[in-house]
Amino acid sequence: MNNPNPALPGWIRIPLIQKMDRRCGSIVIAVFLLSFAWPLTAVAQSEFLIRDAKFLRNITVDNEQIRYGVGNVHLVSDQAEVFCDSVYRFLDKNEIRAYGNIEVRTEQERIWTDTLVYFSDVDFSQLRGRVIIETDTMILFSNSVDYRFTTRVGHIIDRVRLEDQEGVLTARSGYYYREPDSAVFRGNVQLADTLQYAEGDSIFVNRRKESYEIHGDVFIDDREERVKLKGDYLEADSTGRRLLEGNAWMQRFEADSARTDSTESDTTHIWSNRILSTRDIVDADTNNIVNAYGNVRIWSSEFAAIADTARFESLTETFELWSDPIAWHQQIQLTGPYIRVRLKDEQIERLTSYPTPFAVQHDTTIDRLNQMTGDTLIARFNEGEISHIHLYNNSHLIRYTENENGQSDGAVELVAPSTRIFFKEGKLEELKSTGPVDGSYLPESEQTKEKRIDGFSWNPNLRPRKPAEKMNPRFMPIPDTLWFELPRRFVQSRSETPER
Repeated sequence: MNNPNPALPGWIRIPLIQKMDRRCGSIVIAVFLLSFAWPLTAVAQSEFLIRDAKFLRNITVDNEQIRYGVGNVHLVSDQAEVFCDSVYRFLDKNEIRAYGNIEVRTEQERIWTDTLVYFSDVDFSQLRGRVIIETDTMILFSNSVDYRFTTRVGHIIDRVRLEDQEGVLTARSGYYYREPDSAVFRGNVQLADTLQYAEGDSIFVNRRKESYEIHGDVFIDDREERVKLKGDYLEADSTGRRLLEGNAWMQRFEADSARTDSTESDTTHIWSNRILSTRDIVDADTNNIVNAYGNVRIWSSEFAAIADTARFESLTETFELWSDPIAWHQQIQLTGPYIRVRLKDEQIERLTSYPTPFAVQHDTTIDRLNQMTGDTLIARFNEGEISHIHLYNNSHLIRYTENENGQSDGAVELVAPSTRIFFKEGKLEELKSTGPVDGSYLPESEQTKEKRIDGFSWNPNLRPRKPAEKMNPRFMPIPDTLWFELPRRFVQSRSETPER
């Protein structure tokens, strides 16, 4: 994922699946702290001299010698040029204070602000009021920034909006470190481009490594990959790996759904403690793989399930469930150590479970629970309707019957090496058992109604339901306009230089 112009919001495109080494975060944050606590002797001095002004004189204020200039002031140093309305250069303190319509030019950036206080001995500047910092890849807006010209480290103190050619990021505050191309933003963080939106309480970004972390009430809307995410923490990188932790919730959408902000057709919800997603290329096709761990719950229009561990592959449209999973389809419940559900065009096509699965089908017409078990169960579906069940090796089933009046009329119990059950439009049409068959008819009675095969399990109360709440962002959309009027010199610069 090599972006020729890797500006911040642009490459933070959130493919379905991403991750990052947490150690990177602590390393770069440590660099931030060191850069602001660096010994003064390690910082090269950058002395500004007043080159031009309409009015220039030396004054003394509280026994301090000051060089004062006003009117089209121009200052120069070996690092930068400064243009402003007025300036105070404190001759004994290595301090400069500039006011009004300020523009700073260096080889790497241009800066506009209302006031500038610069301490040349430590190369530390305080930018206050309508701060704009522009580089070759991005432009940053803020009310208050502390900045170093030599290390190009910025502490954005009061509000930030960062834009590039593809997107925008906003937050309450942050740090930006240009050399490793990294940043930390905190407070109501929002990122957006034409296809994706993300928000959280804070974000750490390493653009050079193309990795990031979002902390606190994370929300992602990825229209390109047709997925929404919610959780407490997200880490991701450009390899296509994404880790979502803490109340993790993933919502997927139909492949052919032309979704907009007002209309969406969701097909699958996955909840768990942790969702790890990766992406692989198989014969030029993209295979998105989702692994969910801990208290997994799945709901789709075709089936629902619970498990301790689950896996989904988009290329084969296959779910795999482990650790005492339970799956439901219409009035059928299936339990077993391992369950595999294969879909086709968003509809269930095949269901497999082993060893010793147990299936229960609720016949709502007569209110009876048909039961079946064996060493292996394979169920096939036609356009989402059950068409065939095959139980082999030690098949055992109880099938309730009804009379011509639609009332319960006892049951048939069968034990055989292999049993096949055929359905038409969801109704039993034929039952075939092969090998030595032990079968009996159970007349209608209360005892027959309550008859249960060993291993019976029926838990409709555990079945996940479609969430009543929609997965929506907390914050209002990012506004298209700034919260302050653009400085005059900045507006003039737009007419002087071609648009980026």
